[in-house]
Amino acid sequence: MEGTAHTAGTDGAAGVQEKLAGLWTDLLGCDEVNDDTDFFDCGGTSIAAVHLAARIQAMFGVPVDAIEVVVEKKFGSLAALIDSRLATTPS
Repeated sequence: MEGTAHTAGTDGAAGVQEKLAGLWTDLLGCDEVNDDTDFFDCGGTSIAAVHLAARIQAMFGVPVDAIEVVVEKKFGSLAALIDSRLATTPS
């Protein structure tokens, strides 16, 4: 089952998936990602995981480790992790 496609550069008030898609496409060079897109199939490496984790922390203000990027390697899983962390982070 394929997920909804997400492209970078959409609405400035975009949600977690759209913002993450921007980070993902910028770092990995993928034109489009969906919930089932695999980090490694899109060109991800362990070094890219470190960079993506740092960018996620900077953009969303939630802690994400490179190992979590590797474990939650599907785009939709990583977006859900970020969303969950945002929901439990005090304002």
